[in-house]
Amino acid sequence: MSNRQQIGLRKKKPPKTRAPGRKRRQDLLKAAHDFLCEEEIENVSFRDIAKRAGVPEGSAYHFFANRFDIFAELATVLNDEFCQAHEKPVPAAKRKTWNDLAEYMVEIGARIYATSPPARQLFIGGKTPLEVKQADGRNDRDVAAAMQRSFARYFEVPDTSAMRDAFYYFIEITDLMFSLSIVQHGKITPAM
Repeated sequence: MSNRQQIGLRKKKPPKTRAPGRKRRQDLLKAAHDFLCEEEIENVSFRDIAKRAGVPEGSAYHFFANRFDIFAELATVLNDEFCQAHEKPVPAAKRKTWNDLAEYMVEIGARIYATSPPARQLFIGGKTPLEVKQADGRNDRDVAAAMQRSFARYFEVPDTSAMRDAFYYFIEITDLMFSLSIVQHGKITPAM
């Protein structure tokens, strides 16, 4: 018998309302994700998301202020996918030079966008709401940091604010080119 059991202490459990609340929040994010796989962002309402998630609309407001708030949170979740992809080891052939590695990083982003309609709509779509774009700008700093760490594994990279900004600008410029390609061609073309 453990000391805790001997003196009558129990392991504290989180309040019962916490797990259901977390589940509802996740259900709302999943519903928003699923909608963006099927619909254009401007056609998805807060009410639609709550209904699809099986969360009463009034209760949904306890978790998110509006649909932009849900999309901004979903952007943060999707951003983690980009960070994780940029943190993975890079094949030797793709890291011989800075240019090789930069091109590989662009390919990673293009692959994620090709397979994730929600990421395309939230990050590079022509109809992305300003509130979501602002959240994405903060998220891009995280992706830039992940990319910088990846470069630093293979090359000498100074850890200065100027270098951190350079990686951030790289992300912003790449997203701009991807966005133009989506607007002009409906997909990210090899040329872009």
